[in-house]
Amino acid sequence: MDDTIPRADRLYAARAALAECDGTPQRLGIAEIVQFLRDPGRTLSADEQRSLFADRRLRDDYRRLKAQLATIELPALAAASTGTVDSRRFAGGTLTIHPSRIPDQVYIVLRLTSRDTAPRSIVLEGSTGELAKRSLPAADLQGEIMMVLDRKNIADGVFLRLASDPMSTGYLLP
Repeated sequence: MDDTIPRADRLYAARAALAECDGTPQRLGIAEIVQFLRDPGRTLSADEQRSLFADRRLRDDYRRLKAQLATIELPALAAASTGTVDSRRFAGGTLTIHPSRIPDQVYIVLRLTSRDTAPRSIVLEGSTGELAKRSLPAADLQGEIMMVLDRKNIADGVFLRLASDPMSTGYLLP
């Protein structure tokens, strides 16, 4: 019995499967944006951020979904603000940056006015489209959430820079 045809079929199927796995990164879509906004541990890679802000429709979808899901928004400060800030007031609370006694360590304290709000993550956006996201610990009885950042850590440094930039915006997600 000649098995040439079945072998050719298997070979074709294998090559087709390999062609589909050509190593190109998957395109960022709505499902990935929803996952980013809902999952405190999901971040966007630099390539995904570039894709997000390069595609107008995707960016509009992101902003629409963000507006629907955010529990609290941290707007940019007054346009006249320059330099850096160590405190931000917003509807729903404050964000304060405190230096630590330990070199290169910084505390960011979120004080929420409502204990009903239980955000699980915070996302900060720079005016150029840069994103930084952090999972949040549970608020204490006074409604305070404390994060400890290390300036030597690249991701912490980006988050701190965006938190202290008066032109950046942010939002708290459930």
